[in-house]
Amino acid sequence: VTLGQIIQKFDQAKLCAAAVTHRASCFLINDPLITDNRIPKRQPMRRSLVMAANIATTAAVRPTVIFLHGSGDTGRGVEGWLRSLAPPDALAAIDWEFPTAEPIPYALAGGQVASVWYDRVGGFEPHHPEQTDSVERSASRILALIDAAVKRGVPPSKIAVGGFSMGGNLAYQTAARYHAVAGREPLGAVVGLSCYSAKDSRAHALLKGTGDRWPETYVAHGSGDDFILPAWGSATYEALSAAGVDASFR
Repeated sequence: VTLGQIIQKFDQAKLCAAAVTHRASCFLINDPLITDNRIPKRQPMRRSLVMAANIATTAAVRPTVIFLHGSGDTGRGVEGWLRSLAPPDALAAIDWEFPTAEPIPYALAGGQVASVWYDRVGGFEPHHPEQTDSVERSASRILALIDAAVKRGVPPSKIAVGGFSMGGNLAYQTAARYHAVAGREPLGAVVGLSCYSAKDSRAHALLKGTGDRWPETYVAHGSGDDFILPAWGSATYEALSAAGVDASFR
């Protein structure tokens, strides 16, 4: 069985709706920039998950999925959320890693220290400049996790990197840096849920001439997300596709 086959069992639209609810339950529910009327009502979610890759699961080598949380969340928090959305047997054949961002002062929270992968200045809209130095630090951490998995004997083709919201963008950022190195075996998959990259993101520059090195990339965005707008996610998907990435958008 492959991860690509596993994903077909789950309702992607429900996952996107659940993703918005999960975002509200984490950092953003306490963010002074967010008002209560932007927090969606919780809905029951049973068999929902977007996590896909062309990675064959075998007894000898189990695939690894590195999944990255959103703003203000933790690895433990997003792990609990994902495990609540899918039956255990659908996840059992995979080794999951859920790292936690190193807390840093976050400009959009008035400089308060928060569990975020990188800083944002000016606002959430994609036209605000990327804070590339903080992106680089976190991307280096995820690249180190990929290297560690390879050293354990997991081939890159059995490693997927994905994430939700801010974590989804970091998955793109990590994949862009990984595949920019010529001669590397491509990863098994890249996944971005309800996320986007800034218009001036370094990832776009790294994609030039390297997009065809990427593996199949799964992009999904909830149509009801009024915080990280679907149009932002769609624009990032279009940029990936234009660069030659084999990407799909739901």
